[in-house]
Amino acid sequence: MTTEMIHIMSVEGAVELDLAVVKGQVRIAVDPKAVFARLRIHTAAAEGPAADAVRATEIGEYGGKLVISVPEPAAAAGIVIGGNSFGGGTAVFNGSGVSGGTAVGDGDIWIGGRPIVVDGRVVVPQGTVVTGGSETVTVDVVLPVGSSASVQTKHAETTVRGALKTLRFRAHNGSLKATRAGVLDADTHNGSVQVETVDAELKASTHNGRITIGAYHGRCASVRTHNGNASVAASPASTGRLTARTHNGNIHLVSASHLDLKTSTHRGNIW
Repeated sequence: MTTEMIHIMSVEGAVELDLAVVKGQVRIAVDPKAVFARLRIHTAAAEGPAADAVRATEIGEYGGKLVISVPEPAAAAGIVIGGNSFGGGTAVFNGSGVSGGTAVGDGDIWIGGRPIVVDGRVVVPQGTVVTGGSETVTVDVVLPVGSSASVQTKHAETTVRGALKTLRFRAHNGSLKATRAGVLDADTHNGSVQVETVDAELKASTHNGRITIGAYHGRCASVRTHNGNASVAASPASTGRLTARTHNGNIHLVSASHLDLKTSTHRGNIW
């Protein structure tokens, strides 16, 4: 059994998506046949922290803007009941081991979407080992052509299929993989940025992670990494300045000699 929340935008046509999700997976698709933006937030868990996070998701429409906020699944708490201790580690109930995160509601205990204690009674058979806390919250969004997206996350991988007008991405631990954006503004601390095509403006930075731009047609570009390689392939249509800087990493620029290049690396090669 899964837990899900489904929403269909009431206004047709292109939208501005503003998505904040702390932990999980984000999948965005631009569909030429889509008239209304739609989303599905789901997890495989029927109960527990991930399911609670899905149910607590906030969704708002403001004209042509769709705002989504998915809370972080609650962290496991250490608890002691009748001499049986459990929490983020391992609990033992008459010889049965339980490992993983826990959720507590109305006196009942759930681990990994499975009831462990109901009405004060341990309901798992002796010797049962339950692994919990591994459920993932997934956000699936389908957008009409001409839409833009802004994604903010701490720990979530993000993929985008199709062309967005503007794509803004902020992550602490998470990578971005996208097909196409008119304007790309991406920054991640631990994670890579991989975009097949950027048409107008490019700004991408990582602390630990590579940056790869398959085709750049724009008028201004900046790529920066602290630990990671940076690669940009420029088309004849591109103009203006291209800045590429790394601290520990190589810089690979393809067909970019016609641009105003500003490159530097502390420990790496440039070609």
